Amino acid sequence: MKKIIIAVMALVLNMALFSCNSDTVAETDSLYETQATEGDNGHVDDGRG
Repeated sequence: MKKIIIAVMALVLNMALFSCNSDTVAETDSLYETQATEGDNGHVDDGRG
């Protein structure tokens, strides 16, 4: 009986680790994208020179 209680508690505590949001992975990844700029004028460096 004690093992069952421990197993149920482990499942309940594990459920707390998962978030319930509707954001897609692409939306989340776009928060962390950075663009390289050159100088103080802020032109985006697209890598073409």
